[in-house]
Amino acid sequence: MALLKTSPNGDMPSAPVAAPRPAALLLATLHAGATAAERREAALELAAAPDAARDLSAALGQETELSVREAIVTTLVVISTEEAASGLADFLMSDDPHLRNLAIEALREIGPVAGSQIERLLASSYPDVRIFAVNVLDAFFYRRAQDRERLHTLLQRDPDVNVGLAAVEALSQAGGPEDIPALRAFAARFPEHPFVGFAVDMVCLRVMPGDAR
Repeated sequence: MALLKTSPNGDMPSAPVAAPRPAALLLATLHAGATAAERREAALELAAAPDAARDLSAALGQETELSVREAIVTTLVVISTEEAASGLADFLMSDDPHLRNLAIEALREIGPVAGSQIERLLASSYPDVRIFAVNVLDAFFYRRAQDRERLHTLLQRDPDVNVGLAAVEALSQAGGPEDIPALRAFAARFPEHPFVGFAVDMVCLRVMPGDAR
């Protein structure tokens, strides 16, 4: 049996490190890999290729194997560029609930980098898409004033009561006294829905300073 040679200091040699595979080869495997394991491995390796975000999003839309989808989304979160956020945001309009939920969770992880994409989704003519956008925004709105203002705008202007209620729910988690005027404005716009007033009262009580209750 052949013996492993040691280095001059007596240490065992480390295993050779495989050279990174080219992004073009990884993308080809992702699109046409014979097995889910091959496609999953290619997707994860592409985390080192941020320029591949657009191609990763395209592959996500075609992939049916759940584990490969999750690997692609993981890589898009690692990349966390505007282009990665844009590709993920498009899936909030998908009819596939698994794909849509993956995109929501990924955008929540990406955080404020996804801000401009959330703005686009909040302008959608579909209330469900606007609600999904709020579900993303509630993960990080408290970090930046402009994201909090997006929720205030929804409360003051959005015509769909359920979109407003989603914003109320977001503020119930990390809201503050500065949100009370927008919350009260929302309740005033929908007096025909008693639950709105109740929900707003509960959140206002929660965010109000202790000495003002």
